[in-house]
Amino acid sequence: MDQLFGLQHRRIPGCGATTLEIMTDRNSIIIVPNVPVINSKEKKFTNIKGVYEDVKVSDIIKYLKENSQYKIMTTPESFGKVKTACKRCGLNIYSNFFLLDDECHQLVKDVDFRGDIVLPMDDFFQFEHKALVSATPIKFSDPRFKDFNTVEICADYDYQQNITVTHTYNIVVALKEYLENHDGRICIFFNSVEGIISLIRNKQLDMSEENTTVYCAPKSRTKLKSDYGFTNAYHKWSASTMRKYNFFTARFYTAFDLELDYKPDLLMITDPHFSPYTMLDVDTDCIQICGRFRYGISSATHIYRTDEKINAKTREQLEWEISAHEFAYQTVQTLYNSADSKESRYAFGGALETLPFRKYLYPNLTKNWFAIDNAINEALVESKYKFQGQLDFWYEDCHFFTPTFNHIPYNKNDEKLKKVKAARSVKDRRRKMVQLLSECKKPYSENDYDFINKIRQIDPQIVKAYEVLGKRKIEELKYSSKGMEEEIIMKQRKGVKVVKIINNSFRVGCTYLNDDIENELKRIFNKVKIHPEKPIKPKMIKDYFVTEVWKGWTKKYKKYSRGYIILSAKI
Repeated sequence: MDQLFGLQHRRIPGCGATTLEIMTDRNSIIIVPNVPVINSKEKKFTNIKGVYEDVKVSDIIKYLKENSQYKIMTTPESFGKVKTACKRCGLNIYSNFFLLDDECHQLVKDVDFRGDIVLPMDDFFQFEHKALVSATPIKFSDPRFKDFNTVEICADYDYQQNITVTHTYNIVVALKEYLENHDGRICIFFNSVEGIISLIRNKQLDMSEENTTVYCAPKSRTKLKSDYGFTNAYHKWSASTMRKYNFFTARFYTAFDLELDYKPDLLMITDPHFSPYTMLDVDTDCIQICGRFRYGISSATHIYRTDEKINAKTREQLEWEISAHEFAYQTVQTLYNSADSKESRYAFGGALETLPFRKYLYPNLTKNWFAIDNAINEALVESKYKFQGQLDFWYEDCHFFTPTFNHIPYNKNDEKLKKVKAARSVKDRRRKMVQLLSECKKPYSENDYDFINKIRQIDPQIVKAYEVLGKRKIEELKYSSKGMEEEIIMKQRKGVKVVKIINNSFRVGCTYLNDDIENELKRIFNKVKIHPEKPIKPKMIKDYFVTEVWKGWTKKYKKYSRGYIILSAKI
């Protein structure tokens, strides 16, 4: 493995690749995705120096001075501290260490919400000896990997995991049935602390705060304690803190050794109606979760809901869209580089920051291939949860699982919706919706989330307005679509509020008189407390829309008047 220059595909979690590197007679830096992985290995190996948020450069320097062989295990965000320590000790990090990027699929999986995870990658290519390893690799599109070799480690035994895949319309109903049929200790992987607390406190279930433990990130642990008063939450796993029901968030999905002297039942939960972050990738997340249990499990189950509103796309469609966004970005970039005035350059620079392709660039504006891979991978995973049969086919195609499929029927009719549908007008319907939404108390139960999502399907704006503005403000605005949208825009921290409010006030295809245009533009600029450099006149509307001059008799002013027809939006 000393000359390995590429990707190692283990196919099965826990086959010992990371342990092998720890025990190999050479200096090693092992980059792992999360702190629990480091904590787990530090308990087993005394020669490891774990590096993460609380570890200082001076601590690393002390370790380097006191040891003749180095085994450093670091999170991606703390890799810079390792570089600094090596430099101060006169060590050439690129020639003196073998670099192993462990669980490298996380580079793609996490980069959208954790951009710093790819920080070490530029350094990675400078190491003389290096490798990436994962039991569930995702193909990288970064061209720097084109000459890398892939080593696949295949098992010579039957490693497939039996799993029950259960589709339901209501997670609580399915979970209730599951708990009635499983008496032992259960490990539940559900990536939402709000969802977890709603299940623990759901009166239909056998769970309680006394028989349940939650393992999550430090910030989530604080949230559970401060917002919900739930104290059995930990950011580090220990067998001694395990109870009958044990919840794990995504922090514990990968590379973490869960060693128990018994075989628990394993349950995975996905509810796209509740949160997109609960959607599990069968080829990565589900395999990795099963691989956490070093001494096996009694059973594996995946309970999931589907959402027909998901916009399913193929890989080809996604690649075309990103390519189109890149072309648009490059076009505006050319205009920016060619601008012959400071004003034009400023305008094009602002436009560049708002273009969709900007999120696929590093801060230095080079292309972030991992972000592109992430967008494609996430969209493809979401597509699998649009209809029930798609996930079934996915499990059947996965080399790791032998699935059995189950479906739990549920009556989706909700009595509350009858009140909404019986409304006599839009305003009356919205009034009833807001009242019913206010009756759902936090932490929301599964039934509450189900009801809220059904309301969202009928009137997405009123749910958004309720979440952003609250009941009292909506009532003050008299349930006006225009008024609610304007206040929602004003709540936003970033963005061009003026443009958004103007687009909300003026409709394509409608005709507006000059006096009305001038008054509305003045109101909008005053509302956002912006004073434009040029006087506010009716013709300013042409800055925001493609228009056509209109002349004619108006009943309002009882005279011939002038105005503009809005043909299309410019921005």
